[in-house]
Amino acid sequence: MDIMQIIGIGISGAIAAILLKEYKPVYSVCIGIITSCIIFLLLLAEIQYVFDVIGAISLRLSLNSDYIRIIIRIIGIAYLARFGTEICRDAGQNAIAQKIELAGKIMIVVASVPILTAVLNLLIGILPT
Repeated sequence: MDIMQIIGIGISGAIAAILLKEYKPVYSVCIGIITSCIIFLLLLAEIQYVFDVIGAISLRLSLNSDYIRIIIRIIGIAYLARFGTEICRDAGQNAIAQKIELAGKIMIVVASVPILTAVLNLLIGILPT
């Protein structure tokens, strides 16, 4: 996906939202959400490419793929939570945006438990008993 296409879609959506805001504010918000989702969907192929490259590198280096998956999952949670938060803020729903942000942070902590456990077990193994 070319950045110029994404910019074009974004500008078109913004202009449509601005034009509709005077007459139908609800439609204006919907146009913003739809435009954001279209841009996100267009980027999925790029995101998949990054995941494929990281997977190939981890295989070549014989890294533990479980940890790589956890890190990728954490990054995905952060981006998706931010995406949802910004859509809610654009719609004027700051309270919902804050709850999505909190949920994202909690999900990141939960997803990172296996890595934290591995680090703590490593530290316990290093320390003299």
